[in-house]
Amino acid sequence: MFMVLKSLLALAVAPLLSSASLIKSAHSMSGKACPSSSLELGMTKDAAGTPVFSEKGLTPGTCESLAMTCPEDGVFKLCGPGTWTFSRMTCDKHDYKAVSIEHPSDSYSKSDCKVYELKDYYQIDTYIGSVTFTCDTASR
Repeated sequence: MFMVLKSLLALAVAPLLSSASLIKSAHSMSGKACPSSSLELGMTKDAAGTPVFSEKGLTPGTCESLAMTCPEDGVFKLCGPGTWTFSRMTCDKHDYKAVSIEHPSDSYSKSDCKVYELKDYYQIDTYIGSVTFTCDTASR
C-alpha cells in the first residue's frame, strides 16, 4: 500500500516539477545575452600579427566590470545587433565619458561583425573599466 501511494505521489508531483523547471529556465534565459550578438576582445596577436579574439559574455542591461589594461594596438569586434557602451570608469561611474556603439537590429545579424580599434576612442584608449550591453527583446 505504501509503495502504491509513493508511486501515485511521484506521478502527481512530476508535472509540477517539470513546469517549475521550465519557468525557471525561461526566466534565466530572459537575462542572457542575445544569442545573435557578441563582443570579442582582440588584445593579443598571433605570430603573424593577426589579432586573437576572445569572446566576452555579456548580460543585457547589466554593467560588467572589465578593469582591463589594453595594448595601444588593441581591437574589439562587435557582432550582431545591440548597443555596447564602454567606459574607462568602473560600473558606479560608467556613464562618465562613455562610448556607445550601436548596431541596429535591421542592419546587423549574427554574421555581421565589425572590428573597432581602441585608439579611435580616446575615452577608452589603453584601458576599459566597464561595459554594458542592451538589445531589443526581439533579438534575444
